[in-house]
Amino acid sequence: MQKHYDDFAEHYDLGQTQSGNWFELKLDVCDGDQRLREQWSTMRQDLTDNPDEQAVQQKDGIYTTPTSCHSGCKARSNFLLLQHSIFTRMESYQTIRLQETTQGSRTVTGSVAKNIEVELTHELVDSVCPGDDVTVTGILKARSQEDGTTKASLYKAYIEAVYVRSNKNVLANWNRLAEFTELDMEAIRSIKAEPSPFRLLVQSLCPTIYGHEVVKAGLLLGLFGGQANTARTRAEIHVLVVGDPGIGKSQILQSCAKVSPRGIFVCGTNSSNVGLTVTVRMEKGVGASLEAGALVLADQGVCCIDEFDKMSGHHGLLEVMEQRSVSVAKAGVICTVPARTTVLAAANPAGGHYNKGKTVSENLKLHPALLSRFDLVFILLDRSNERTDNLLTAHIQKVHGLARTHSTPTHPFFDPSGSSSFDGEGEPSLEERLRLAPGEKMDVLPAELVQKYIGYARKHIQPKLTAEAAEELRDFFVELRRVHREMDMIPVTTRQLEGLIRLTQARAKIDLSPEATVEHVRDVLAILRQSMLDVFSTDEGELQFTRLTNGSGTSKTSLVRKFARVLQARSASTGSTVYSTAELREAMVAGGIVGNCSELIDTMNIQGFLLKKGRDCYKFIIE
Repeated sequence: MQKHYDDFAEHYDLGQTQSGNWFELKLDVCDGDQRLREQWSTMRQDLTDNPDEQAVQQKDGIYTTPTSCHSGCKARSNFLLLQHSIFTRMESYQTIRLQETTQGSRTVTGSVAKNIEVELTHELVDSVCPGDDVTVTGILKARSQEDGTTKASLYKAYIEAVYVRSNKNVLANWNRLAEFTELDMEAIRSIKAEPSPFRLLVQSLCPTIYGHEVVKAGLLLGLFGGQANTARTRAEIHVLVVGDPGIGKSQILQSCAKVSPRGIFVCGTNSSNVGLTVTVRMEKGVGASLEAGALVLADQGVCCIDEFDKMSGHHGLLEVMEQRSVSVAKAGVICTVPARTTVLAAANPAGGHYNKGKTVSENLKLHPALLSRFDLVFILLDRSNERTDNLLTAHIQKVHGLARTHSTPTHPFFDPSGSSSFDGEGEPSLEERLRLAPGEKMDVLPAELVQKYIGYARKHIQPKLTAEAAEELRDFFVELRRVHREMDMIPVTTRQLEGLIRLTQARAKIDLSPEATVEHVRDVLAILRQSMLDVFSTDEGELQFTRLTNGSGTSKTSLVRKFARVLQARSASTGSTVYSTAELREAMVAGGIVGNCSELIDTMNIQGFLLKKGRDCYKFIIE
């Protein structure tokens, strides 16, 4: 018999009178564990010498003993379970916990999402993983909450699954041809045939927010990701957006989570370290079990973290963003959980507005080790500009249906000669090529189609760098190292080179190109240069490469080097490089250095001048 469903049942619609009925629900997987369960148990009488065995069906997982011995003794209790009997039958089953999806059309406003257990058996075991958006077809049942031999009047509702289908986890179902239908492939081919697929996708990413084309381009590179050559090579591209409140950072992140084949959006104000990584939970009869957090649930996907600066405990992100895993050592559970997750984060400055006289680390009050994990860092500032404000107002009016019918007049703001270009003299910059011209209209892509396009590119496109592209990257890296030596700017290591390769591969994936060409490299370098300009420029528009991105501002950098010279001279005279906190404070006063001693010691510890050896004990590292 075939059953048709006109609509999905919502979780709160499941009432007690519907027990035994068939339902089809669309929910999110929270967690689950796999076990073995007896279908038929073999028992015999323990108090008699009767060797006869009898099999009892364990219906719905409820432990059941024989009503009486079928032999002549007619005993009603004291039965011995024979697990190794040939008549005992075991089955694999899995209990997963599902939660109401936040996109439910009939979700009650202000209510907390409800959970329900679903039992999977046979081939359905391990068919889904935590974080999946699934459709479950099954029978609603109720199980008595028994305690030993005592019957309870309380019942727990659960669903016995007959069919399970993953809706959103395209990355886990790439091998299923149904994920990319012929209609999907035709749409993907039409996007590739566009004159500039990159420009179309940038404009389709959160079209309600005007401008910020380069920032959207950087986030788009993070959504596509690079190519991991080995299991230890990181393919994820992490992007951080820092800016003043009210410029649309949260909406852009929500759009990124929506178009990602596997995306999760969380807010840092309500997220803890264990909530992002892994929680160890103790269950009766099972022991310790792991409950995945947001970063683990977004494995092979994207985790968008808003209010990144307000999170409590960022140390859990260090391993995830570089090692692509979460190590757990709690309650006797020692394991490593994969978390190959791209982190797209947005943060507000600590003082309410970004101070360009300070570094990113000082503005956000975040540890530099965490900031160094991000491949791209963008600074979005709310600066008063009459021409930009007029264009922004016109865009907002258009979004709300209040736009005028005539086209917007041309402004010098859109003139390619009016802004600097990184792509070559006389050529329009990347931002100008991505931006819509005055009066130009573009039919943006729906989020579902962008999601299919990204999923297809991440699975099937594995670009290789051409010789010309590799030479272009090498020249840029060598030039960056030269500038570092001459201007004493941020340290340039192989991590930056690996990041450039990942960004170039992601740019090639956007065009569905099997090769990463010089044009792809130039687009990436334009985005990277814009990121560097945002980080190093001051309020007056000057570039100060002498301040460290992850360390301290210009004034503190000079204090660090002056203090290092004092300690080097002191170590040469005393022959010792180990100092206590009191001795460091004394050396600071003797050297005529004015400032906060604790902050200066912490800065030198982060930058590698001082190595902490113990409580109030540091070792000076002589260059």
